[in-house]
This record gives sequence, structure tokens and C-alpha cells, in this order.
Amino acid sequence: MGRTRVVAVLLCLGLVAGACSRSDSDEGGASDASTTTATAAETTSADFGTLKDVCGPGDPKGSTAQGVDDDSIQVGTFSDPGFSGRPGLNQELFDSAEVFTKWCNDLGGINGRKIALHERDTALTNVQARTVEACAQDFFLVGGGAVFDNIGIKDRLECMLPMIPGFMVTPEARDSDLFVNPQPSPPGAISIGDYRWLDKKYPDAGKKIGVLTGDIQTTVKVANDDTKFVTDELGWDVVYSDRYPAAGQVSWSPYVQAMKDKGVKGLIWVGEPENFAKLQLAMADGGFKPEFIRAAPNQADSQLTEIAGPALVGNTYMYSGNLPFEEAKDSPALQKYLELFEKYKPDAKTKAFLGLNAFSAWLLFAQAAKQCGADLTRRCVYDNAKKIHSWTGGGLHAASDPGNNKASGCYLELLATPKGFERVKIPTNNGPFNCDAKRNGFVITEGSDVGTHLSDVGKTMADL
Repeated sequence: MGRTRVVAVLLCLGLVAGACSRSDSDEGGASDASTTTATAAETTSADFGTLKDVCGPGDPKGSTAQGVDDDSIQVGTFSDPGFSGRPGLNQELFDSAEVFTKWCNDLGGINGRKIALHERDTALTNVQARTVEACAQDFFLVGGGAVFDNIGIKDRLECMLPMIPGFMVTPEARDSDLFVNPQPSPPGAISIGDYRWLDKKYPDAGKKIGVLTGDIQTTVKVANDDTKFVTDELGWDVVYSDRYPAAGQVSWSPYVQAMKDKGVKGLIWVGEPENFAKLQLAMADGGFKPEFIRAAPNQADSQLTEIAGPALVGNTYMYSGNLPFEEAKDSPALQKYLELFEKYKPDAKTKAFLGLNAFSAWLLFAQAAKQCGADLTRRCVYDNAKKIHSWTGGGLHAASDPGNNKASGCYLELLATPKGFERVKIPTNNGPFNCDAKRNGFVITEGSDVGTHLSDVGKTMADL
């Protein structure tokens, strides 16, 4: 994906990259026709899609770095499920971490060292405290993310703690040091190929555009960047712009009525699936149907279809760097992902794009760490990860360039329906994806150098 803030907008309270908020009623992939029942041979295989021998046995010796001894590797994962305003927020990051580590450890670990997982609940506002804890114990941070990931950056760099995140949100985090993002979202990079596609498909809608986003700094930044592109580059006219309480709104009817009064024909939504579903219900009740609604990939979540149901009337689109779960039968990597969840955590929220992002991060970490052999150090893992310039997570997503932190410029288009998410026919040039980087990737250079770097804390790569 061109942008995961989200997504990456990755993320509840209106961020990108994936899907958010755990639903206890989610049955995972067990009941879907596209999901195959896992066999012992399938789940115990060390292969994942195109990746071979992800984990396996060995006979390592020595405490080679903080968090590493003869038998184990201490790894931390951040997420926000303890946030009281949205219990279970981004629980799928922890779910993916648990499933991956159980699978990897069953295979023998990474060259014989088992992964000791530390789930560090940042609960939205406790990022710095969890960072300090990780600094004292963890070898790496892997597969996680925090809504306020601009907090604690200085602490992480001072203790030289590298990470391979599941998603990154704020420009400050995405412009910092000591990370390798499996699906890069450098500062200012936004995915705009689908905007061009919508502009062509609905030529009149651009005359009356609405923008609705959560009232939180990170989501407002996303909405502002998108608004800048559609007005400056596409010539769209934004006639309505508003913010809603990020923790949720009692009634969505006032927003619907305001958009009707303004004659909104195309809506840009920045938020999370549960709120989006409630807005869809209010739109159906109010008889309001714009020509299109454009959302980030985190809306491709089972919560949207379960809550909104028939209110999804064929006008809700989202761009994505992942195949929908409905097409798992055509993707060995997606099949394996669902099989592993069925074996190791069948009650988890399986079908969330943010979970896929997190799993890709774990696969990249394992790939980079495995190449270090018994002499496992932070520098070795980090350097190996930086050498990876073509990465799909074994086939979970479109090809990306983690080593250069370069947005892929690839996307496919999804349509939300009461039964799930359908892939829309768009021009493609790389399998199911449109990878026309010149048309799909637009970078806002203004304000991109906003991160904290090693030099700001008196460190260099020699200290790693």
C-alpha cells in the first residue's frame, strides 16, 4: 500500500493500513467457504506462501545481545487494547503475535531459540511507559503499533531498540530512525491511484465532496493530506468538512443531515470500522446515498459488514495492498494465515487487514534473524532487514521495498457488500494490482523532516 497509516490509518480511531477493534463475536475464518480446514501437515510446515523454512531448530549458544540467551529471544509488541474508550482496540496485533510465535516455537524457534513474547499494552496514552519497559528487556519490537506512536521515540532511540512494526501512524514516527517497515509509509506518502479511478468513474461527484474524520491529531492530518490532493490535483470542491468524537458518536444523524443539506456527492471517510458502520446505518435511515464513499484499507474489516449489513449499498470503496479474505482460496499465503489462526487462536479476530500487516512484520523479522545464525545481534537483524528490497510477506500483500522505506505505489480496489468485500475491476499491471507508481504515488514534501533521529539523542549506528 502507498500508505498504511492507517494503515496505516492502519488502525482504529481513523488510521490506515488495516482493520481495527476486536469483535468478540468474530468467528475468524472457520465458517467462511474460502477457508480450508487446517491439517497437521499444513500448520506444522515451516513454509509460508513463497517463504521457505521460516523457523526451525538449531543449537545456539551464548547471550549475544540484550534479550537473547541460549534458549530464547525476548520480543515486544505494542498495541492499544487496554484503551478504556475502545476496549480491544487493535487486539489483532497481539493475536497475530501470539499465532506467529506459537507456530514458530513449535517449529523449533529461530535457529533453535524460542520467541518469548511480551505484549505491551500502550492503552493509547501509555506509549512512553511501555517503551521504557521494552528498553530494559526486549531484543526487538515486532509486529506492533500505537495510535500515538510519536510518543516515546526519543526513549527508543536512546536505548537503541530497533523495530519492525505492523503499522506506523504519525509523521514523527515515520520519519524516525531504527525501524524497517514491511509496508513502508514514508512521511507525506499517500495512496492516490484510487482517487484518480474514482474521479474517472464518478466525474460529477467531485463538484461536491464531503470529508469526515475523527477528532484526533493523527486522523486530521490524514484527512488534510487527502483534501490537499483532491483539491489541488483533481480540482474537487470540498463543500462539507467535519470531525466526529474519535471514541464514538451517540447519534450520526446530524452528520448525515448536514451532508444532505450540502448536497454531498462523494464522501472521504477517515475513521475505524465500527464508527463507519454506524454512519452507514444512519445514512440508510436518512435516505442519503452519495455516489461514492472513499475509505482507507482498515475498513475492510468483518465489523463493517456485520454491523452495517444491508446498509452497504454498493457505493463504499477502499484501496488495499492486500487481497480480500474472500479470495483466500487463490492465495497460498492467505490460506496458511487462516489455517494458523484456526489452529493456534480460533477465537481471535482473524479477518482484519491490520493483522495481516502485523504477520508480515513477524515474517520479515524471522527472515532477517534466521540469516544471523547463532550470533544473533540487533545490528545483524537490522542490517539484514535493510537489505530486503522486494517483500510480499510470502504473498500476503503487494510487493514493497522495506530496505529503502519506499511506498509501493500498488493497490487494488475493494467494494464493501453485506456479504464481504469484492475486488473491483480496475486496470492492473502486476497480478491483481495496479502498480503504476507515477499515477498512484503522490508525495507531499512539505513538513516531511519532522522525526527524531539518532543524532538528536547523541547516538550513531556504531552504537547498535
